Amino acid sequence: MRKLKKIEVLRELLNENISILRCPVCKKSIKSIKESSVLCENNHCFNISKKGYVNLVKNNAKTIYDKKLFESRSKIYEYGIYDELSKEIMDIVDKYTSNKDANFILDVGCGEGYYLNQLYSDEKINSKCKLFGIDISREGISLATRYENSILWSVSDLSNLPFENGKFDIIIDILSPSNYSEFTRVLNKGGVVIKVIPDEHYLKEIRSKIKDKIKKDTYSNKNVINSFKDNLEIVYDKRITYKTNIYNLEDFIKMTPLTSGLSKEQINELTKCDIENITIDLKIIVGKVGKS
Repeated sequence: MRKLKKIEVLRELLNENISILRCPVCKKSIKSIKESSVLCENNHCFNISKKGYVNLVKNNAKTIYDKKLFESRSKIYEYGIYDELSKEIMDIVDKYTSNKDANFILDVGCGEGYYLNQLYSDEKINSKCKLFGIDISREGISLATRYENSILWSVSDLSNLPFENGKFDIIIDILSPSNYSEFTRVLNKGGVVIKVIPDEHYLKEIRSKIKDKIKKDTYSNKNVINSFKDNLEIVYDKRITYKTNIYNLEDFIKMTPLTSGLSKEQINELTKCDIENITIDLKIIVGKVGKS
């Protein structure tokens, strides 16, 4: 039996999950999966890429998240620097999927797909979960598809999710913006959001070196947490903080939006700074739908 191409795997996934997809333009159901496109009931057409993802936005927006950022972030992940966070997310997902044989998980702002690919590689989680990853950046999604798996990847806008109401058990939101009206719309009753946000010392060594070049030289997540509380019932939270060795400072610098406003000269200057360690300081919050 010949090996399926990525676009063929994608078409199978789209057909399997056609009932949970909806058109981001007219909000009608998706009616058919063609050779290289997806059509809704009103014949809005969306392209399927040979790389293995579907483009569910009509106009691709420019973002600060470019290919170089995602490539640098992939290298950082390969060094194992975020393994502790990955393990914590896997434990939470396992806990909230233990009572069902079929669970639907959506990673919003998935970028290069590291965390979904980690979940997919866990046999226990993979056996009971269907995984979906979206990002507004085509460059990020293109990198996410580099592995062979059965994850449904799409270029999509988290403020206009291309899914029917109440279809997901878990939304994962890691260092990305949130749209709680959309999150609660697509989550089922009792569904949860796993949100990861920076805490005050996250990447403080880089921040301190560029404090005169950015708007804020300190960070507070107070407003982000309050917004989360306003929309969801917090059922779990944990802070993960540690210092890590630097394997390649340039990758750290290029992978964070903190440095997106710097010129090439300023970035080159920053890579020459004497930084021996980087602080990872993150907060994980789990919120449940149904807040009164």
